[in-house]
Amino acid sequence: MTDASTADLAGRRVLLTGASRGVGAAVARRLVAAGADVLGTARDERRLDELTRDLADGPGSFTAVAADLTDEATPHRLAEAVGQRWGALDVLLNNAGVMLAREARFEDEPAGTLEESLLVNCVVPHRLVLALLPTLRKGTDPRVVHVSSGAGTTELIGDAGIGSYRVSKWALNGLVLMQAAQLAGEVAVNALDPGWVRTDLGGQEAPGTPEESAAGALALLREPPAVTGRIFKDGAEIAF
Repeated sequence: MTDASTADLAGRRVLLTGASRGVGAAVARRLVAAGADVLGTARDERRLDELTRDLADGPGSFTAVAADLTDEATPHRLAEAVGQRWGALDVLLNNAGVMLAREARFEDEPAGTLEESLLVNCVVPHRLVLALLPTLRKGTDPRVVHVSSGAGTTELIGDAGIGSYRVSKWALNGLVLMQAAQLAGEVAVNALDPGWVRTDLGGQEAPGTPEESAAGALALLREPPAVTGRIFKDGAEIAF
């Protein structure tokens, strides 16, 4: 995949969740290198501090806000931070997610796995969109990117293993379609399949790298604002 010019991302105001490690940290680095102004959030304050120092000299900027996204007060807190910093938001990139169980069959997963997976992977992104809609509507070519997974697509939802994770990403894909339809003409809403990546979530056997996923994320952010209600992987549209 050829990396497009960075000029179209210069000055873009971005709220990035799950920014402290893996794909999120790789996305943050690429955004700052492209000149974007990034507000990154995650629970791990130490890792956020390290990333802030690493990105201090980029053409763009990175500011960290440590937060637990499952706290119902967090979306309002982040909306206040965005409002105070910029007064508007161009991009909400919902990257934070969990894979809590890897058992082959759903009945072998620990109790509560589905509920917590749905909370982090689907409910939290919805809460964030609700809280940030006023600032997104003030943004320039505003867009939301929900980081989903091929594991939750129609083709792969029935495969063995990671059942709760699959269902949570299936639900997130539905959220993308619903939000895109209802926000048509106002805010573009799309999904990103980052692929199977060597991260804490993906494991060390995964073939992909966070940097490859980050390249796919930036390619999606460079799509025209009329592109909405779709899912992309490695810069190309795939099927839900």
